[in-house]
Amino acid sequence: MTRHLFVSRRGLLQAGLVGSAAVWAGGLLGCTRRAAWPTGVAERAALSPSGEEILRAVIPVVLGPLLPGAGPAREQALEAGVAALDEYLASLSLPLQDEARDVFGTLDLMPVRVLLLGTWQRWQDASPAAVEAFLRSARQSRVFLLRRIYAFLQSMTVLAWFDQPAAWREIGYPGPPIGPFAPGGSQS
Repeated sequence: MTRHLFVSRRGLLQAGLVGSAAVWAGGLLGCTRRAAWPTGVAERAALSPSGEEILRAVIPVVLGPLLPGAGPAREQALEAGVAALDEYLASLSLPLQDEARDVFGTLDLMPVRVLLLGTWQRWQDASPAAVEAFLRSARQSRVFLLRRIYAFLQSMTVLAWFDQPAAWREIGYPGPPIGPFAPGGSQS
């Protein structure tokens, strides 16, 4: 005797309502925290507080030993990187800035954090191991959107680090060319 799975119209509508309520509740919970800039955080031109929080969790995991050790030098490198990214994002077109904000806003939603990070904690409180596991999973995911999010976060991290003169010294790059044919140089 075979049993057929039959979904009634009423059951389908109920499932849709429950799903809509879950998305609405998750969005409401995620948006209530982002209403104002946290105290003590510099206001950025294009980077939202949630974007900064996510990047401050992702940058140390992606860069690993390239970053200075714990302490003021590490915090200074993170701050310089976040400031450089903010400047970079501010120079993009408004639609691209909106897309970046959407990515950070989505990653900041509690249901998304639970699904992707496997924790209820904020990004700033997530362990480096949880962030690394998320990045590895996103990089290898069959879901195209997750692979794009990974590429976006990795690109932002690389931009944040290699835009800094301190990083140039680490890799032996002497810096931008200076001389008569360099941009802004005087030509005789």
